[in-house]
Amino acid sequence: MVRYLAGVLSIITFSFATECNQKISISQVENTASAYVGTITSVKLSKSKSGECNYKVYGEKGYVIIDAQSGELLKFTKKRER
Repeated sequence: MVRYLAGVLSIITFSFATECNQKISISQVENTASAYVGTITSVKLSKSKSGECNYKVYGEKGYVIIDAQSGELLKFTKKRER
């Protein structure tokens, strides 16, 4: 049963990622984001609630959201100091 649920969840997750058609390369995303977030820790391709595909790039200084179609920086959030 657990294997079945894990398989279904992985198929659903994979299907959401395949719906996004990015026009810019991951290296362009990394070049744009590294100026804002510093050292990059992870890059995720996701779909927003409005149906647009975005890259979420996390780094040591915060994270940015970049449009997957145009490469435009949509949002930068700075990490809080504790």
